[in-house]
Amino acid sequence: MSEEKNEEIPYDSDAPSTEDDSDDYIDEEESKVPAPVIKKGRRGTVMAAAVTVAADWAPPVYEKGDSEKAALIDAVSKNVLFSELAQAELDVIIGAMKKLEYTKGDDIIKQGEEGDLFYVVEDGACEIFVEGVGKVMDIGGFGSVRNFFGELALLYDAPRAATVTAAGSVTAWGLDRVTFKKILQDQTQKQRSLYKTFLEQVPVLQPLSVYEKLTIADAMAPKTFPAGENIINEGDEGFEFYIVESGEVICTKNLDGKETEVSDPLGPGDYFGELSLINNENRAASVKAVKDTTCLTIDRKTFKRLLGPLESMLREHEELYSKYVEDAKTSS
Repeated sequence: MSEEKNEEIPYDSDAPSTEDDSDDYIDEEESKVPAPVIKKGRRGTVMAAAVTVAADWAPPVYEKGDSEKAALIDAVSKNVLFSELAQAELDVIIGAMKKLEYTKGDDIIKQGEEGDLFYVVEDGACEIFVEGVGKVMDIGGFGSVRNFFGELALLYDAPRAATVTAAGSVTAWGLDRVTFKKILQDQTQKQRSLYKTFLEQVPVLQPLSVYEKLTIADAMAPKTFPAGENIINEGDEGFEFYIVESGEVICTKNLDGKETEVSDPLGPGDYFGELSLINNENRAASVKAVKDTTCLTIDRKTFKRLLGPLESMLREHEELYSKYVEDAKTSS
C-alpha cells in the first residue's frame, strides 16, 4: 500500500459548533475563527492519537449525591458524544467528573492553551470569546440547549480555539482528558468491531475491502423504530441510507389512493433509501417498521463518498422496485 499523504486543514477546536459535530469541516461562518491545524488522512476524518494508559490505570472517582448523579446522567446522555455509551461506561464518566466553581470574570479555558478538561455547566452562564472576533456564543446550565464545551480540543489534541469566561457565578463539572478519551476510544473500538462483523454479512458490501468496511462502520449511526412507525415517507427529501440491523420493514407506495406494499419484507442485512440519494430525488416510497427495528444509517455525504463505487449494484434495487410497482398495479 502506498504511503498516505496527510492534508493539513483548519479545524474548529472549541469554538461554537452545532450539536452535530460529526461533519469533517467547519461551517463557512465558523471559518472566521482562528483554528489550529489538524492532520487529515485518506479517510477524510480528523485524526488524533489514541490515549495509552498503564495496565493498572483506574479513572478518578469523585463523590456525588444521588440527585447530582441523576442530573449529570440526564445532561450527559443527551450529548451526541455519550449517547451510545453503555450504562457502565456512563457511570465511569459521571464518577470521574469533578465539581468546579467559578466567579464572574474567571477564564475557564483560554484560547491557545492545551485542553485538559471537558466541561458540563450545571448552573450559571458562560460567554465564548474569540480573539479578533469578540463574543460569539453563550453557554447555559443544565436546562440549556448547549451546556457543555471543551470536547473538541480533547478529541483532536488541538489547542483551545476560544476563551470561555464565567458571566457570573458558575457551577460546572470537569472530566479529565485521559478518562474522556479512554471511554470514547473503547466505545469506538467496540462499535467498529460489532458493525464490521455485521457488515461482512451484507451482500451488497462484499466487493469492498476490509479497510472500506471499517470506514463505513465508523460512519454508521444506529436508529431504533417501534413497530408501525414510518422510517421514511414517500415524497420526502432523502438524507440517509439505511441497513436493517434487526427487525423487519416493508416498502409501501400510494397507488390510486391506496397504500400498497411494493416489496417483500426486508430483514437484517437488507437495505433501503439508496435510490433517493443516487438519483437526487425525493423518496419514491414509504418504509415502515413491521417489528421493532434497528437500522444502521449513513448520511448523504458519507454515502456518496464511501458507496459511490457500488452505484451499479445499488441500482439493481431500482429495477426490482419497478417490477414490484408494476406487479402491484396489475393485481389491484
